[in-house]
Amino acid sequence: MSNERSDTGGYMGWFLFGAVLGAAAAILLTPKTGAQARELLTDRGGDVARRAQEFANEAQGRAGEWLDKSREIFEEQTQRLMSAFEAGRDAMREEIRRGSTESRG
Repeated sequence: MSNERSDTGGYMGWFLFGAVLGAAAAILLTPKTGAQARELLTDRGGDVARRAQEFANEAQGRAGEWLDKSREIFEEQTQRLMSAFEAGRDAMREEIRRGSTESRG
């Protein structure tokens, strides 16, 4: 469970890292003075980091919900399968009992 979340978080982290790096490169390569570029990077960098963290938290929450729902469905299907198996076993025992009763009589 946590391994799947960490894998998803790892991919998301690299994606966000690339997005921030690309945005920083675009800002730095535009014709602005150094002070303007640094100020813009500072302003936008904090905002991008905050949004990225919110997105990652939301994605992790949804992944957890999907995992919980999947587990619930799996447990329901397992219970149905076990019930069907038990019903089949009981029916088989009943047929064996009937067969042994008929062969005696």
